[in-house]
Amino acid sequence: TEETELLPEDTVELGKNGVKFVFDVQPRPAHLVARTRVMDVAGSAATRIMETAETAASTAVQNAVTKNGGGPAFQAYEPPPKSGIGKETVLRMLGEERRAAKNIWIAAVAGLAVVIALGGGLIYWLQIRGHQGLKEEMREQQANLERSMTERHASLEQQTQEKLGFTPQEIVNQFGNATAQIERAWRLYDQKTGKPVFHQTFSIKVGGEHYTYPAYVRLPGSLGIVRWLTLEDDNRTNIEIGGQGSGTGFVVSEQGFMLTNKHVAASWNLAFGQHDRANRYGYGWLYEYGGGPGAKSRKLRTPQRIDLSDDGYAFLKRWVPASGGIVFAQDVAFPAGQGNIPDPSKGGTHTFFGRNDVLEVRFANSRLSANANLVRYSNDSDAALIKVDTPQQLHKVDIAADDRVTVGEPVMALGYPAVAEETVAKSTTVENGQYRENTETVPLPFVTEGIVALVSPAVKTENGVTVGGTMGDVIQMTINSTGAGNSGGPVFNKEGKVIGLFTYGISAGGANTSGAVPIKYGRDLLQAQHP
Repeated sequence: TEETELLPEDTVELGKNGVKFVFDVQPRPAHLVARTRVMDVAGSAATRIMETAETAASTAVQNAVTKNGGGPAFQAYEPPPKSGIGKETVLRMLGEERRAAKNIWIAAVAGLAVVIALGGGLIYWLQIRGHQGLKEEMREQQANLERSMTERHASLEQQTQEKLGFTPQEIVNQFGNATAQIERAWRLYDQKTGKPVFHQTFSIKVGGEHYTYPAYVRLPGSLGIVRWLTLEDDNRTNIEIGGQGSGTGFVVSEQGFMLTNKHVAASWNLAFGQHDRANRYGYGWLYEYGGGPGAKSRKLRTPQRIDLSDDGYAFLKRWVPASGGIVFAQDVAFPAGQGNIPDPSKGGTHTFFGRNDVLEVRFANSRLSANANLVRYSNDSDAALIKVDTPQQLHKVDIAADDRVTVGEPVMALGYPAVAEETVAKSTTVENGQYRENTETVPLPFVTEGIVALVSPAVKTENGVTVGGTMGDVIQMTINSTGAGNSGGPVFNKEGKVIGLFTYGISAGGANTSGAVPIKYGRDLLQAQHP
């Protein structure tokens, strides 16, 4: 409320609970001293009183008076006059302090805003990153849980499957697309000339009528009866040695290797009876070989008609084309005819080889076929390996790792038998301005089931005794609702493993069963090198 003297180190408060500041002047004049301050000294038990400059000066004068006994050396000391601070100075200092305080507040508010912005952004970023991290962690945990549940489900399904076994429906669903229909056509060729081989036919007039039958020759001695083979077609009157038909194969590797029967992929290596069209004539002409030295004695006599269904000629169906045969000239067949008649006693047998003119594979539900090639075939059983060229990896079946087959165990066969109803697809296309009607067969797998009725052992000799099944190493099954066309198809056990190749039907005594070649013969074909 009034003027007050200010000394150095005085504290000024601007309003109650307002801003405070300490007053001082630098450099401090000698006459401008500070007030006495009482200070606590850390670690000291007593309070020390520090003298101001004025007190120190009075003490010095007193000491001087005492020392000189108050004599002439004493001079009186008068303190310098005190000077106060004017009103204008105080107002100016207050203005400056207000501006400084204002600037401090502005800077503080701005800094606080920056800090809040940065802190909020950081918190938001951390929240987002934390949320994303949490989502990623949750997704990973969910994926791990699903993976674990899938594996657990697969394990339980496998355990259940092992106990209960595959059903026919499951076999079709899982392996139907790995089983394919095979169309093939083959011919027999002469090794020396490369010409196709034919079975000679003759049309002979008997009683005013002409009868056309295939010709056979009875060789001298114990050489038996053979087909009259020729390399001439005679205006397509002769019977070609070859065959055609369909079968089944199944994929054993993703690269396109497939297993099937040898009589499907290399028919010339088995008995020709299945493809022998000469049997369709019902009868044949049998010529007698004259024999003896000299060309005139080696002539064929007038033939006689024979019934090919007679059991005495059943061995003719067992001829294997790849084993070769005797090629006769045509002009020696007429009565008293002469010509180049081969002498079988001097090695007149020709060597033949077979070749697939058509070997095509068509998978389930497909309208298009793919070409296949014969890779190799078994010398011990009716099994062959073929290769289909395809740009995609193929779904394959699972082959049994061992050869254990138990009588009574359930089995299922997949294939494309002729008894199955066909599914056809019809379409109309326009190519180069020409309309064309297309009709394609769409194969659908045919599944049958039964049990293993008998395991016929392979021929084995021990201690001088030979034991073996009359049909060789065969798995006999009660499957009897399939047939031609199913040859080469896979036979599955209850675990879904292939244990054999369906090969043929077996009929006797009014009963029908079927036989399969053990898978070991097919497994051997997959090994190019043996240890």
